[in-house]
Amino acid sequence: MNTNERHPQVLWAQREGLLYLTVELHDAQDAKIDLTESSIDFSNTTDDMLYKFHLDFYKPINPKESKKTLTGRKTVMLLEKQEDEWWPRLTKDTKKLAFVKTDFDHWKDSDDSGDEEPDFSGMDFSQMGGMGGMPDLSALAGAGAADEAADEDEGEGEDEATSKPKD
Repeated sequence: MNTNERHPQVLWAQREGLLYLTVELHDAQDAKIDLTESSIDFSNTTDDMLYKFHLDFYKPINPKESKKTLTGRKTVMLLEKQEDEWWPRLTKDTKKLAFVKTDFDHWKDSDDSGDEEPDFSGMDFSQMGGMGGMPDLSALAGAGAADEAADEDEGEGEDEATSKPKD
């Protein structure tokens, strides 16, 4: 690799029959991606720098059944495995590649129950607080104080019942 070439960061995760492969590189809409049963070649020029990599997969995939989405910040690929099984690693080579990392947002272990994705369709997120900090909880302050006072009263009654009489 010459000095004007770099590896983009690549994140991967898997399911029994799928691989998630994410290339984190901005302005990659014109990326050249050559996907075969046994490997992937990626290259893109961003900010006058060539980013590229080649990976030989641990086992074959189905390139025709695989999907990719190119956005302004990353390239996301869903690669269908030829065999529904869990791979011990992404590549044939056992050597760890510094630019390939685990994608914990999509990771699922082989012993996790079910292959279903979380279903958030019935949830109303509009009632949740914003990212600016906690919402105003002052209305709850009175309820918490009343609960603490009730707990203290219960505790006092127990102390009197178990304490020895004064002489």
